[in-house]
Amino acid sequence: MTSPEPSVPLATVRTTLAGLVSDGVLSSGQADQVNRRLAAATVASPPIPGEHRMRTRVVEVAGYLGGAMVLGGAASIVVPTWDSFPSAARFALAVVATVLLAGGALAARFARLGDDTLGARMRLASALGALASGAAATAAAVPASNSWELLAASVAALVVALPGYALVRGAPLLGTAWLASALLVADILDRAGVQDILPWGIAYALVGAIWMLLALPVRGNPVREPGLAVLLGGLTGFGAAEAVTTDGKAFALVGLVIGLAFAAGCFALYLATRRWPALVPAVLIALVVPATALAQILDSFLAAGFAVALVGVALLIAGAVALLHRRPPATIA
Repeated sequence: MTSPEPSVPLATVRTTLAGLVSDGVLSSGQADQVNRRLAAATVASPPIPGEHRMRTRVVEVAGYLGGAMVLGGAASIVVPTWDSFPSAARFALAVVATVLLAGGALAARFARLGDDTLGARMRLASALGALASGAAATAAAVPASNSWELLAASVAALVVALPGYALVRGAPLLGTAWLASALLVADILDRAGVQDILPWGIAYALVGAIWMLLALPVRGNPVREPGLAVLLGGLTGFGAAEAVTTDGKAFALVGLVIGLAFAAGCFALYLATRRWPALVPAVLIALVVPATALAQILDSFLAAGFAVALVGVALLIAGAVALLHRRPPATIA
C-alpha cells in the first residue's frame, strides 16, 4: 500500500508567498499566480499514486520491448542485404534512422506528460540517443574508405553522444561516449603506427583516468552516473594494466604500478561516493594484476600465487587487528 504524499496547508503557502513578496524575491503578480495554481491543483482530484506509477512502468517496459522488436525486425530485413544496396541508399537509410531516433529522443525528453513520468522519459530518451549515435556512426562510415571507417564512425558517434548526454543524462549515452572514445584512441594509435604494447597501455590508462575523474563528487561535474563512470574508467585501467603486465618481465612492474594506482583510485571513489560499481574494477585488479606481474617477474605462476595469497592473508589479518583494537567512541558526561 502506498502512503499518501505529505501536503502543506494553503494558509501556510499564502504566508510563505507573502514573505517572499516582502523580501523582494517574488512580485505580487507572481505570488498571485502561484497561489491560483496551487488552489486549482488542490481542487482537482489527483490519480492514485500507486496505480499511476505502475501504469507508467508498464508503458515504459512496453516501449522498450516494442522498440526492440521493431529494430530487430528491421535489422533482420536490412542487414542480410546491406552490402547489396548502393552506397547512396545505405547512407540515406542510416541518416533517416539517425534523424528518427534523435527525434524520438528529443520528443521523449521534452514531452509534456507530467513530472511523474520524467524518469521513465529520460531513460527512454537516453536509450534512443545511444541508438542514434550508432546510426550516425553507420552513416559516417558508409562514404568513408576502408582505412577511414573507424575514425569517421567513432567521431560521428561522439558528435551525437556528447551533446545528447548534455540534454539527456543517462547511462546508455554515457556508455556510448566511452565506447566511441576508446575506439577513437585505438584508431589514432593504429594510424600512428604504434606497435608496442606499452604505449597502448599507457594511452588507455590515460583514457581510464579521464573517465574516473568524471566520477569525482565535485560541484559542476556534468556526469550524473558516477558509478558507471568509475566502472568504465576502472575497467579501462584494468585492461591497460594487464596488457602492459603481460608484455614481458621488463614491463611487469610498470603494469603492476598502473593496476595498483587504478585499484587505489577505485577504492577512494567508493569511499567518497559509496557507489558499489567502483569496487568491481578494484577487485578484478587485485585478483588478476598482482598475480600476473609476479608470475612474469618470478617466471612461475605457482610462486606468484603463493606470494599473492600471503599478501592477501596479511591484509586480512591487519584489517582484523584494526577492527579489534579500534578505540570506542568517547562518551559525553
